[in-house]
Amino acid sequence: MTQYTLITDGAYSSARDQGGIGLVFLKNGEKILEYSKMYKSVTNNMMELGAVIIGLRLIKNPIDSLTIVTDSMYVIGCATKGWKRKKNVKLWQEFDTQYERVKTLCPDIRFEHVKGHDGDKWNEYCDKLAVKLSLIHI
Repeated sequence: MTQYTLITDGAYSSARDQGGIGLVFLKNGEKILEYSKMYKSVTNNMMELGAVIIGLRLIKNPIDSLTIVTDSMYVIGCATKGWKRKKNVKLWQEFDTQYERVKTLCPDIRFEHVKGHDGDKWNEYCDKLAVKLSLIHI
């Protein structure tokens, strides 16, 4: 069975009013893809959620298993624990659309929380991807 892991992170700089996302896909523990992008006029939670949405959008073919790893309790809580989605309603609608689409391609999707800035190799890597973009001077 092939195990895919999507590791995501978002960052935000209030001084620059811009944020960034970073994500990495692993296939059986080996990096197969990384992606990052900068956005203006966002929030940290928008970037955390946006990274997961972009990752889900990248899944086009059937896969056996997917673990989504994030350091965002906001994403974990709203996606899996029934937390109220008071803000970022349009992003949550897009998340639901992508999540339901991916569920038709992957019967086994799990979320995993990792503590941010605590030495986890891939979380630190995604953080660097997201922060690098959010700190670019324009």
